[in-house]
Amino acid sequence: MNTSSLLIAGHTSPVAATRVRFSAHACFRRDYSPEARACLQLLGRYLASLRGLAFYVDGLDFLNDLLVEVPELRSHIPCLIAHRPLDGLLGESRLPVVSPGDLPGHIENVFLCETRMFPRLQMRKRIPDGVCIVEPDVITKYAVESIPASAWVPAARDTIYPIDVPEIEFEHGLDFLLIDCPARNLGLMPNGVGYVHNALKHTDVRYQTRDLDILIYHRFHIRRLFDENGIVTLPGGKELPPDPWQAKHYDLWGDPDVLTYFQPEIDEIIAKIVEAKPKVLGLSIHACNERFSRIVVEGVKKELPETVILVGGFACYSADIGLRGFPLADYMCIGEADLTVGPLVEALARGERPGNTPGVLSKYDSPDYRYLAGPMPHNLDLIEHPRYEWYNLDLYRNYNGYQLTPVIASRGCRWSRCTFCAERFYWRIRSPKAVADELEWLASQGCHLFMFNESDLNGMPELVVEICDEIIRRKLHIKLTGQLRIHRKADRAFYQKLHEAGFVALRFGVDAFSENTLRLQKKGYTLATVRQNLKDCWEAGIFTEVNWVIGVPGETDADIEEGIAFLLENRAHIGRLENLNPLIMVNGGVYWLEPEKHNIHFREPKEVLYWSNPRAIPASSWYSTHPYIDEKVRKARFNRIVLALYSANFDVSAWAERVIEDVRLNRDRMRVGLGEGVLAQRYEGGSGAPPQSETACQTVPGETVSPLISIQTAV
Repeated sequence: MNTSSLLIAGHTSPVAATRVRFSAHACFRRDYSPEARACLQLLGRYLASLRGLAFYVDGLDFLNDLLVEVPELRSHIPCLIAHRPLDGLLGESRLPVVSPGDLPGHIENVFLCETRMFPRLQMRKRIPDGVCIVEPDVITKYAVESIPASAWVPAARDTIYPIDVPEIEFEHGLDFLLIDCPARNLGLMPNGVGYVHNALKHTDVRYQTRDLDILIYHRFHIRRLFDENGIVTLPGGKELPPDPWQAKHYDLWGDPDVLTYFQPEIDEIIAKIVEAKPKVLGLSIHACNERFSRIVVEGVKKELPETVILVGGFACYSADIGLRGFPLADYMCIGEADLTVGPLVEALARGERPGNTPGVLSKYDSPDYRYLAGPMPHNLDLIEHPRYEWYNLDLYRNYNGYQLTPVIASRGCRWSRCTFCAERFYWRIRSPKAVADELEWLASQGCHLFMFNESDLNGMPELVVEICDEIIRRKLHIKLTGQLRIHRKADRAFYQKLHEAGFVALRFGVDAFSENTLRLQKKGYTLATVRQNLKDCWEAGIFTEVNWVIGVPGETDADIEEGIAFLLENRAHIGRLENLNPLIMVNGGVYWLEPEKHNIHFREPKEVLYWSNPRAIPASSWYSTHPYIDEKVRKARFNRIVLALYSANFDVSAWAERVIEDVRLNRDRMRVGLGEGVLAQRYEGGSGAPPQSETACQTVPGETVSPLISIQTAV
């Protein structure tokens, strides 16, 4: 990047030749340096020259700093404006405090006495029309030569800010408050929460839905871009990535330091829920937001012990895991929560505490209760698609304007035979008209890039073709992505039809690239079919990605060599290896349910391991025989694949890069256990990561990943 010089305060400073902007937070930083104090003095004297000036404060630090440097300013402040209680004003005398909507008639100017951008954006919305708003940035208009170089920070070219970010607020006296806490991947719409919201429409309860994740997402990025020079550094010195919501940073949300950073938001959420006093608090739970949600629930229950906690979502897919997955819950909807939540919430709102309810587990179930599944209607067209009515849809985009919209055409998996997979649920698909209706409605709202967020979109390829025909007939100019199974009915004409409808990228859950491993995984196709699908898809103009699961019982070293050779031989039709995962023994898969049939052995009593590890067994705690495979063998095979692909310059995704890094450094006990890393030094790090666990075909239902970006559903 070129450099140039900037003359500031009589000094020439070299700066990168890039766009910069003024940062009030950087200029008036509380380090009490001569530069910061000088700017406070300049600003204070300017404010003292204005008539009819009131100070709008969100906190008192900045005001107190101004009064220290310019004491005479106090006599020019007739009142303070605040939207919440204040304490800590410097000095003995107290200034009158009014609300933003009750300004005295003599107030002509309102100074937003706050350096942080997000609070100022919220303040602006509360000031009545006709009043002149003055902000700290005013110093750039009359004293630019005195502003230190550190106050000028890089200006992001592609940011969507400022935008109107709603307040975190809840209605009082609700029967049911439904929230979604951070972190959900990127600025995406919460599918499952939308379906639950729709189900509540058919009840007689008073409810409210609030997507707290998207609010905190935008708060974070406004703070990062406008207050923190583009980089957020935690108190301990750890630097957060530019977007912690990206799937590759899934593990950050379990880091205590990261949660401490978001503690002000957590405290605000808890305080406002306590003030609102809902009868029932509902949360969508998945691995990335489990700890954040737990802290919120703990805080609410401390103040409102009678509030009922109801959860659902990814973390609630298995009755075998049940309440162990989130012990703070009183009730847990298993699987598709929108099918059971309505009658349950109605009963809870009436003060009842039902037990032994189909589709639900609770602390009120009888000790001998055996879980019964809830209703599962075949006709998905009876279920209205989400419209996300709680916020303007424009809010659902990344800080840089990128927007990926999730849609669901089917639920469950029609194949349901892959040995490593936990998703074994009844498959249903919506009608082509219903799918196209949703796409058309979302397109009318400004959405144009869609991801089919499911595991088995092409369970019936002929229906996918009909969906495409409906999209083409309606002339919807959209782009589509999704994940498909390799299928013998998917030929060149099939993929050409998908391309015509707008599909631009597809991920294939191939998961095995040798004939023997395909049989072991019960994939239901041969390498010839894999080769044909990838070739036809690529030549139809659709970018392809593939997944690979390594180390299933019965796999051999020869299978690994055959797999490497297959990828390299067919690289012309494979855009990228998206997922590369050593096998994880997850609850719900065949290996978990029938370990003995697959020559699986445990290093501790199975009952103890299953009870203490309800979701997945640590890699070091189990192995298989014939041939012998343990975590060291899986890791060695993993390394062999990585080195071979890197030597051939074969493209892997950011997510796969992160898995590689996790394996190399032994950071994931479910994949590789603990011990010294063995990956050869030819590997030079990585930056990607899976969202909350592994590929959609390896873990819990509903965790499907887009070929363009990983995302999570919540049904």
